[in-house]
Amino acid sequence: MPKTPPPSRQAARGALAPAAVAAAVAAADPSLGYLIRYAHRAFVKALAQRLEPHGILPGEWSALRVLWTQQGLTQVELAERMRVEKASLTGVLAALETKGLIVRVRNQRDRRKVNLRLTAAGRRLETRLIACAHAVNETATQGLPPSQVGEVRALLNSLIANLETAAAR
Repeated sequence: MPKTPPPSRQAARGALAPAAVAAAVAAADPSLGYLIRYAHRAFVKALAQRLEPHGILPGEWSALRVLWTQQGLTQVELAERMRVEKASLTGVLAALETKGLIVRVRNQRDRRKVNLRLTAAGRRLETRLIACAHAVNETATQGLPPSQVGEVRALLNSLIANLETAAAR
């Protein structure tokens, strides 16, 4: 009798629908961390598809999202707010600068610092890209009542707080 390939190989051949793959993965490894990572990957993939027509990658989106609310941050400050390493932003910021969406401006008070500022083109993208993110969230939460969506948010915020507190010890 032929051996049945793992769900991921079956899915690659089109044998299983995405929901069936997710269920198979969850059954195979019910680890909370794994499920959250799997959900994250699904969110990023869906967001990337929505952002592609605008010429924006998910990492660029993340940086823009912060800069829309807090102009003039340094690369270190932006990294802190995004909860990423400063070095991982280097390529993202270079791409945003090349696309004409941000400029780097020498800080007038401390000439060693460089502040990141959105250009008019970067600001104009806000409404369209926020709509992309909302559409992904709507897709992800379809069929869930608002109370459950709120519970998921609260639970995820608690997990983040617990893990960040533990890491700070």
